[in-house]
Amino acid sequence: FVIIDEGHRLKNMNCRLIRELKSIAQAKDCNRLLLTGTPLQNNLTELWSLLNFLLPDIFDDLDSFQAWFDFDFSKDDNEEKVVQGELQNSVVTKLHQILRPFLLRRLKADVEIGLPKKHEYILFAWLSDWQQKMYQDLLKRQLTESSGKQVRLQNVLMQLRKCCNHPYLFEWPVDADGREVVDDVLLMASGKMQLLDRILSKLKAEGDHQILIFSQMTRMLDILEDYLSWKGMGFRRLDGTISNDERRQAMDDFNTDKSIDVFLLSTRAGGLGVNLVSADTCIIFDSDWNPHADLQAQDRCHRIGQTKTVMVYRLATAATVEEKVLHAAKQKLKLEQLVVSKGKFKDIGQKTDKNEKLQEGELLDLLAFDPSKSALGNKEQNKVITDAELDEVLDRSGKRKTGKGFMAVDKITSAFDQAR
Repeated sequence: FVIIDEGHRLKNMNCRLIRELKSIAQAKDCNRLLLTGTPLQNNLTELWSLLNFLLPDIFDDLDSFQAWFDFDFSKDDNEEKVVQGELQNSVVTKLHQILRPFLLRRLKADVEIGLPKKHEYILFAWLSDWQQKMYQDLLKRQLTESSGKQVRLQNVLMQLRKCCNHPYLFEWPVDADGREVVDDVLLMASGKMQLLDRILSKLKAEGDHQILIFSQMTRMLDILEDYLSWKGMGFRRLDGTISNDERRQAMDDFNTDKSIDVFLLSTRAGGLGVNLVSADTCIIFDSDWNPHADLQAQDRCHRIGQTKTVMVYRLATAATVEEKVLHAAKQKLKLEQLVVSKGKFKDIGQKTDKNEKLQEGELLDLLAFDPSKSALGNKEQNKVITDAELDEVLDRSGKRKTGKGFMAVDKITSAFDQAR
């Protein structure tokens, strides 16, 4: 047998890894087995790539495979119509029947009856005054300077997401000696940083909590690192720049030393091959384009071997492009749950991986988000989450579902409850 863990890494049919593994399997003429928690992330082409590796004689032609299963929803932008149409489409059943002999799906709950519960919340922050001005300036610049080209729009979208995280991602103030300034301004400049500070302060006061904080941006991890040092909290860090030995040492330190309160991780580098079951709290500082990457990040602590209830807090800036991205992720996960959990498979959306380019129309849709349609109303109508509500959200029972400034994520469907 050739057994490949994290088999979804073979989703790109042209990557060097799949070519090397194919040559090894062919040379040894052996059976092949893929292990993965996410066999279907983006589209049917990726699924074919996995099947082609497993059974190259059967799944030998991508064009034929796509012709068998004509998943073309490009003419219908309404997600609910897509769902209803799919339920009535015999193509889905046909695909399910063909794939049944090759797929064996087991949930953590199926093999580990004693796995503790996981409760997830989305906590909303508002832009600080500094961020608000910067955000509006970025939007105005896009409207006046945009050439309409995809690359330009991609850049604007990234700048808006950086703005939602922290203004220091654009320019970090320095003192007379040229050293980066770490003071109250670092905290007050960002709405999400203020919310994070409130969460960490309460968890620290309770004691006996270890926390994972994920971000897509390594520069944001730099800001968080300086913040934790300023607050006197012990931490370790893992991103794509550290060696394997440093990686193992950091994980060992965190899992054995309870004085280390926080582990900072980049979402992609820390989402695979990492076991941090000593943590009972996971904070997603900024959501990944691919919602499966965030789910894998959560699984660093909610996995077999965990003995405590795990709390997941996903931070988002209200009335910004982040809210629109969360909505898109919700729709994707709804569809994924519908088709995968029932043994059905389909193209559940394209261009969601960070390395894939969003189309111009999708970018314009993201940039055109109307703040007045925010689930939270506006900043004046709904203040940030109160201390009393935050205490309820931090409670490990997960009883409180919605309120001003937060909403729960359903444990079955991973679909966000509507704020009321």
